[in-house]
Amino acid sequence: MRNLLGSIALSLVVTWAPAASAQEQVAAPAEAVAATGTGTLVVDIKPFSSEKELPKKVDKQLKNGGLEWGIRDGLIVFTMVNKQFIDFPINHMTRYGQSESLTLPAGEYRITGIGLEMTAGFNVQKILDRGAFVNEDVAAFRVEQGKTTTITIDPAIKRDNAFVVNFWMPTLMASIASDSGPAEEKALNVRGERSIAWPNYSGPLKFVAK
Repeated sequence: MRNLLGSIALSLVVTWAPAASAQEQVAAPAEAVAATGTGTLVVDIKPFSSEKELPKKVDKQLKNGGLEWGIRDGLIVFTMVNKQFIDFPINHMTRYGQSESLTLPAGEYRITGIGLEMTAGFNVQKILDRGAFVNEDVAAFRVEQGKTTTITIDPAIKRDNAFVVNFWMPTLMASIASDSGPAEEKALNVRGERSIAWPNYSGPLKFVAK
């Protein structure tokens, strides 16, 4: 029973398979880059931490994990839901404790988080409908020509988090720092008043089979 529930859970969340490198990022048109110039975006994922004691096996697995994300048309999406359910190029995987740097056209960018609260069950779609949600435009920032902007994400198991089927999901606290200084830290994958439940989300990020 436990193994079956674990298998269902793994089919819903991101897997830690190697993803596309920064060089595989879809390039912006040369004319647009020439007109706006470029800046640097650094995605810095802090080492995993926990406010509560975890089983040793779980602790090791999480510390070896990472975060999948993608970027297109000024939108950056970080997801805890397996990318097979997402209609967006989730082609980066940055491990906890590592960082990745991209050269991007100068301009405005937004961040959206896709979270998942695991619940017990045997139907993948029902678990997804109950637990997945979208946090649109959690933060916005600007990449300036010739300058560096850093998104820092701190993945942590919070003391008040509740878990089912022995499944552990870190809270992703994100902050953005540029030459103007650091910004307020915000949670990417915590359900709140502005979160859109998966069944109610009709935006472009949900993959719908045709």
